[in-house]
Amino acid sequence: MKNLLIGLLFLGFTNLMFSQSSYESDDLILLKYKTATAVNSHYLSAVLEPRIAKRVDALESKVAQYDITKQSIFDNRSRAYHVTFEEQNDYKGSITAHFDARGNLTKSNERFKDVILPYTVRYAVSLAYPDCIFKNNTYYVNYSLKQGTEKIYKIKVLTSKGSYETLRVDPQGNLM
Repeated sequence: MKNLLIGLLFLGFTNLMFSQSSYESDDLILLKYKTATAVNSHYLSAVLEPRIAKRVDALESKVAQYDITKQSIFDNRSRAYHVTFEEQNDYKGSITAHFDARGNLTKSNERFKDVILPYTVRYAVSLAYPDCIFKNNTYYVNYSLKQGTEKIYKIKVLTSKGSYETLRVDPQGNLM
C-alpha cells in the first residue's frame, strides 16, 4: 500500500512537470518573422498592423517576400506588372500588387472579407452602438509608395433598434 501511494505521488509530480513546458508565444514568432529582410520591406512596414488577423498578415508577408524579377514573365521591357495574390481555403481575401518596370512594388489594393476585428475597433463600435450585432466586415488597405497607406474597416452592424448600419472605422478605432 505504501509503495502504491508513493507511486501515485511520484506520477502526480511528473505530470505537473510536463505542464510547465515552455513554448513560444505568437508575438515572439511574429517578431522573429517580421525582422527577416523582405524584398519589399517598405511595403511591409507601411501595411503592418500590430493586432491584425493572422491570415491578413500571412498574405501581406507573402507579397513582401515576392520578387517579380525572379519570375519568367519579367523582361525589363514592360511598363508595369500586376500580380494578384488570393487566399486559399474558402477565405475571401486578395491583394493586387502593382510593380514598375524595374520590379519595385509601387502600390497595392487589398480586400479581406470577414476578418477578426482588432479589440480597438470592436470596442469603438460597441461604444458608439451599444448592444449591436456585428454582421460582416471587410478590411481594405490601399498602399502607394508615393501617396502613403490608407486602412479602413467597413463593418455592417444590426443596431438595437433593428436597423442595419454600415460603419467605416480606422485601425485605431476612429469612426469615420
